[in-house]
Parts: sequence; structure tokens; C-alpha cells
Amino acid sequence: MKPDNTRELALEIKHAFNMVSPFIEKHSARVCPECNNLCCKDKHGRYDKDDVTFLEALGENMLPEFPDRDESGPCRYMAEKGCSIERYVRPFRCTHFFCDPLLKSLENDNAKLYRAFVEYFQHLISIRQRLLD
Repeated sequence: MKPDNTRELALEIKHAFNMVSPFIEKHSARVCPECNNLCCKDKHGRYDKDDVTFLEALGENMLPEFPDRDESGPCRYMAEKGCSIERYVRPFRCTHFFCDPLLKSLENDNAKLYRAFVEYFQHLISIRQRLLD
């Protein structure tokens, strides 16, 4: 990959995140308030080297780490109405995690909307892999 292509790929990934986020947020707003499990654990809110590669290519400043936090406790970015940071800036494992009730909710939406979501999500993963290669 050409170095000048890195930022372009990162912007394409950001756009893909912005396309899938409303669909995910719509369903997490339905499922999460009724849930008794803590899925948004602090361990999902930690950046790995691939997240750093993407954010650096995008020109985003990294959010601070809090290594002394309990990984099984609530995510450090969790606010009253969900995550306090935009989806494209979140650690990827956070966006990639779907519990069974959330998956069922996504799948039971309008078939056309669900197919579009799946296609954009696959596109996001494909572009991300190109950036990381």
C-alpha cells in the first residue's frame, strides 16, 4: 500500500463506521436498557495496536488509557445514554461485539435494512484489513 493511501483508507473506514452506527444504535437502544448483563465491559474499551494504526492514519489523538481499572467493570466510556465517544473512535472490539439479544434484534429488522447493514459492516472490515496489511 502506498503511504498516501493510508489516510484515504482511514477516511473510508470512518465513513463506513458512520454508516453502520445508526443501525447498531437503534437496536442497542431497544435491547440494552432491558438487559441485566454488563456487555460494555472495560476490557472492550482498550485500544489494541490495530486501533492505534487506524486512529493515527486518521489523524485522531488517542484517548487516555486507565490501566488500573477493573476489566470486568463497566466501560470507562459508558455514559447514561450509552457510549460517550463516537463509534469510529471506539476500540474496534467494542463495535464488533454483538450479544445474542442484540443480534436477534438486528436480524429481525426490515430485511433490506439488515442486508445493507451487513454489507456495510463487511465493507468496513475489508477496508480495515487493507489498511492494516
